[in-house]
Amino acid sequence: MKTLHLYLPSPMREDAQSGGVNIVNKIAQAVAPASYALAFHGDSLEARARAKGDGLHLFHMQDPTGPNCLTLRRAYAYPFWQIEATNERWRFDVARARFDPESIDPDMARPFFRRWRARFLGENAVESTRDGFVFVPLQGHLRQHRSFQSMSPAAMIEAVVAQEPKRRIIATLHPNETYDAADIAMLDTLSQRFPRFQTIQADARALVQRCDYVATQNSSVALTGFFARKAAVLFAGADFHHITGSVPRDGIGMAFDAAQKRAPIVRYLYWFFHNHIINGGAPEAEAQIGARMRRHGWPV
Repeated sequence: MKTLHLYLPSPMREDAQSGGVNIVNKIAQAVAPASYALAFHGDSLEARARAKGDGLHLFHMQDPTGPNCLTLRRAYAYPFWQIEATNERWRFDVARARFDPESIDPDMARPFFRRWRARFLGENAVESTRDGFVFVPLQGHLRQHRSFQSMSPAAMIEAVVAQEPKRRIIATLHPNETYDAADIAMLDTLSQRFPRFQTIQADARALVQRCDYVATQNSSVALTGFFARKAAVLFAGADFHHITGSVPRDGIGMAFDAAQKRAPIVRYLYWFFHNHIINGGAPEAEAQIGARMRRHGWPV
């Protein structure tokens, strides 16, 4: 019997070992015909450093470190997942794929859109409006310009204000990020310099239903906004850049111009999720998992 080693954090690892993680159960079923059994490990740096021996090695949201190693990453909402050779979303296969809206059957796309809208926006989602503001969901490292970004988040805020001389700019902080005193002081200074800019505490899903469009580095909130039919401007690489204005790809002016144009959002969401993402709750999940693994050279 051959071995597929899974490196998972707690409590996900314990739940998976007891059969309580659906995607892991699907992975086990997908590789069983090729005589692979699962072995479970922690996901510490030391554990992952040992992922160089025989067998196949699958990390959870960590960059692969050696041969026969891939990463498993949730794709924005359960039950959607990706299996990739990198943990960097802007380098995923779908990020490099070409989206052709004419290739998507609208009669297939519309039911998909309606079915998943409540999952992304909430069961009590209201009909979206445009209330005259740009929503800027912030992530981490506000004062740092990282390699996958066109500029730092702080500079991004100034760029949005410069591109939007009339609309209000409303930002939120990410609930799982840590912000230091210098970050908060920077945001306070920006709101003093630009009275139309403010940072508030609010439900991101409610804001995407009310904003005119979303401007962000590569927050998943922009993808959620697609289900409210809201355009997006991205300041960093992302796997869902195809119908957005992209500052790294287009430059600032063209990126903001794109946010004013109607995009084929419904067809795009079907193309993105149905054609390029593993749906762990679908009957074809095991076939999708096997196809992704074989795409990266695994003999399953």
